[in-house]
Amino acid sequence: MVGGQLRILVLEDVPTDAELMENELREAGMDVVSMRVDTRTSFVRELKRFAPDIILSDFSLPSFDGVAALRIALKKCPDVPFIFVSGALGEELAIELLKKGATDYVLKHRLSRLAPAVSRALLEVRERNERQHIEDALRESELRYRTIFDNTGTATIIVEEDATIMIANREFEKLSGFAREDLEGKKNWMQFIVGNNGKCPDRLHKAWPADPQGGQELQFVNRRGEIRHVLTVAAAIPETGRAVVSLLDVTERKKAEYALKKREQELELKSRSLEEANTALKVLLKHREDDKAALEETVLSNVRKLVQPYLEKLKLLKLNENQAAYVQIIESHLNDIISPFLRNLTSRYMNLTPREIEVASLVREGKTTKEIVKLLNISATAVDFHRKNIRAKFGIKNTKSNLRSYLLSLSQ
Repeated sequence: MVGGQLRILVLEDVPTDAELMENELREAGMDVVSMRVDTRTSFVRELKRFAPDIILSDFSLPSFDGVAALRIALKKCPDVPFIFVSGALGEELAIELLKKGATDYVLKHRLSRLAPAVSRALLEVRERNERQHIEDALRESELRYRTIFDNTGTATIIVEEDATIMIANREFEKLSGFAREDLEGKKNWMQFIVGNNGKCPDRLHKAWPADPQGGQELQFVNRRGEIRHVLTVAAAIPETGRAVVSLLDVTERKKAEYALKKREQELELKSRSLEEANTALKVLLKHREDDKAALEETVLSNVRKLVQPYLEKLKLLKLNENQAAYVQIIESHLNDIISPFLRNLTSRYMNLTPREIEVASLVREGKTTKEIVKLLNISATAVDFHRKNIRAKFGIKNTKSNLRSYLLSLSQ
């Protein structure tokens, strides 16, 4: 309707009948504007130009008939109500016309039914248009939702209360290995979940989805029998008994975590082995140093005890020139042999002189002054002098510390 006016196209060859129809509608309180036609050409032309809100048509005209007009109207403007208004229509013919697409029929001698029939027809048009608008909006919304649902990067399904898959997206097809037509309405999604016994239970528990599985890592078996690790989140759709289930494949992440953990264990084992080897090496080096120190002490002690005293005694004898030369050679070579040991003692005993090192070594071995005099062929006064110097250099000159005990502690 334009501006609240009801536009009526009347197919009628009798002008007075058309006027009666228009008057009947006006008396019913309708604001109408009508256009009368009586030929096929004018009917087709006014359908487009006049653009009626409703069509009132006689059944039979001299050069045109209502059935042909109905076919044209259904083709060109199927949403415009078409009501037959005729002088005589049998019940069977009227039913046949309704089956062919007519909205209603009214007999000319009962025009009081015309206004209610027109109102009812217009109401049906409005309801049909509203319903069509709602359906179009629903289809658009469903298409938009389906597009988003189908193109999400996570395997997602909508399931019924009994866990039957209602809708599955492309990612779930990839994850499961099944085509959508083999999933929707046919598969229970719990059949893909591996139970603790290695089998696929129909349901994890009867309370699902009222108490849905959410945020859990589950094992998912696909069509090829491969086990995939999936992070599953399920949420019930309010007031429907259905639920949305998303399954994120984390298999590769699990493999990477396992490989990283295994590598860490291997590195920890190697680190522990290296630490043990390092400890063993330190022990061996310590033993070597101890053995070396013990060997030095043994060599020096044996030379002083077993060799030097006799060399000193030989030097006191009346030797001929050759014998004296041999003794000197032996003493020189012996000093060369023990010189590395003497250098070590020098570093250990700070800035002691060679003679003080000899005296200190003999004191540490427990030799008395008398024994040192004989071994080194020096006077007792000289031995006492060296002992005092040794005590002074070690900072124990004016203490009661026992020199031998002190020297033994340095050795340890």
